[in-house]
Amino acid sequence: LRTPLASLSTATYLLLRPEMSREQRDQIVNNIHNETLRLNSLASSFLDLARLESGRVQFRKTRFSAADLLYEVRDVMVTKAQETNVQIRVDVPHDMPLLEADRDKVKQVLLNLMSNAIKYNRPNGSVIITGNFTDAEISLNIQDTGLGIPEDAVPHLFEKFFRVREHEGKAAGTGLGLSICKQIVQGHNGRIEVKSKMGVGTAFNIFLPRAVRAVPQTDG
Repeated sequence: LRTPLASLSTATYLLLRPEMSREQRDQIVNNIHNETLRLNSLASSFLDLARLESGRVQFRKTRFSAADLLYEVRDVMVTKAQETNVQIRVDVPHDMPLLEADRDKVKQVLLNLMSNAIKYNRPNGSVIITGNFTDAEISLNIQDTGLGIPEDAVPHLFEKFFRVREHEGKAAGTGLGLSICKQIVQGHNGRIEVKSKMGVGTAFNIFLPRAVRAVPQTDG
C-alpha cells in the first residue's frame, strides 16, 4: 500500500523549487490532485467497511424492480465502457420479480463489480449483466471477457487490501471494494460468488433472498 501523505509532502516540496518549468509544476499539481482524490477514496472506503463490519449500517429496504436497476447500472457505466470499446449487454427475464432490499446499497455493489469488469477487460471485450430468480432468491450476475483471475487468488478476493498480483499496474484501486460488496450482500442475508478462468474472464454472482408476498385474507 502506498503512502499518499508522503507522496504529497514530496510533491509539495518539489513545487517550491524555483528552477522548475511551468510544465513540471503543472504535472506536480496534477499528481497532488490525484493523490488527494485517492486518499479521500481510501478513507471513505475504509470508513464504509468499518461501519458495515460493526453492524452500524441501517439498510433502508424498499421493494423495487431488479430489472430496472440492472439497466440503470448499465446506463451509468456505458461511457466508461466506450473508452475501451467494451460492449455491455443486459439479459433479464420479462417476469423478473420485485426485490426487497436497500436499493442504493445493491446499486453500489453492482457499480463496483461493473467498474472492475470494465477495467480488467480487454479492448473490444464485453460485459453481460443477467438476472434470474427462483422461488427463494433473486440472482444478479456480471460476467466479463477480461483477464481472468488466477485460481490461487480467488479465495482471497474479498479480503481487505488484497490485490491480484497479475493485475498490478492495470488499474488503480483501494483494495477495499470487494470487501465492501461482500459485507453489503451478507447484510442482506445473501451471498456473493465468483468464478474465473485466466484469459477467459470472470463472473460475479449475487444471490439475495426474495421477499415473500403476504397472501391477502379473504372472508369466508
